[in-house]
Amino acid sequence: MKKLFRFLGFFFIASILLITAVVFLRPSAIVSKQEAKSKLASSASHFLKWRDAEVHYTDEGKGFPILMIHGFGGSYMNFDALADAFKDSFRVIRVDLPGFGLSDFPSVKENENYIQDYNDYMRFMLDTLHIDSLYVIGNSMGGGIAWLTAGEQPERVKKLVLLNSAGYDTKAVADKLAMFKYKSVGKIFDRGMPMFMSKSGAENCYADKSKVNPESVIKNNISSNREGNLAFMLALARSKQFPDTTLISRVQCPTLIVWGKQDKIIPVEHAERFRHDIKNSEVLIFDSCGHVPMIEKTKETHDAVLRFFEQ
Repeated sequence: MKKLFRFLGFFFIASILLITAVVFLRPSAIVSKQEAKSKLASSASHFLKWRDAEVHYTDEGKGFPILMIHGFGGSYMNFDALADAFKDSFRVIRVDLPGFGLSDFPSVKENENYIQDYNDYMRFMLDTLHIDSLYVIGNSMGGGIAWLTAGEQPERVKKLVLLNSAGYDTKAVADKLAMFKYKSVGKIFDRGMPMFMSKSGAENCYADKSKVNPESVIKNNISSNREGNLAFMLALARSKQFPDTTLISRVQCPTLIVWGKQDKIIPVEHAERFRHDIKNSEVLIFDSCGHVPMIEKTKETHDAVLRFFEQ
């Protein structure tokens, strides 16, 4: 029995040392901004200067404009399939939020107000692109920015679509980002986001893990590891800045609230809370769907959103 315990103890220590070596002594996965741009930019990509930062967006199609806003840790690529479905009939604009994808975040000041920053960024983008009237679609954190924009700029946002949107109990939701939240854990990212973490993160967003596209995982890993992005995500996750939930009721435009029933990140019950606080709203729940309905249920999401736009 003593030999068994000794063996198990040795195996445990050896496993810890192996994991430590793999995580902390692995080659750096950090990607330069230029390399990330060469691998991730599309033919529809454009770059602008906002404050002292370069920000990225795509602009394609013709017609009434739709703005698509991704969530935490994501990029404009999260809307690839939905954008393809809409661009024949609409002008589709997708942003990389500052600090994500191919967009830099401006120099961070002491006591940075990230919520105000993103409000300012959205106004800057709509002013710069001369968009006075549009539809807005936001997923997760992007949904939070979408409803804030609709409340701040009601004269512009004619219809709003929230896909598994952030808004309520944001501290509890943020607490699920444990790998970003703690400084000690953050040391893991000194050499970049390991691929297995990108894969695990993607699987956590799906109801059916078999639908995760390996190529998308690779691209998201490059995006996360773009120079400066991980440091910003860590700072944002630790900032403990959350939007004021009472502002949700300021949204006056027609709103479609879409949710995946099996969302492991933001509970499906939040859909009904949005419906209660946004008076001119309706809810659609997809079964066998997780946190990213625009990816996992692309056709169903497109068809439902199109019907909503045509009402």
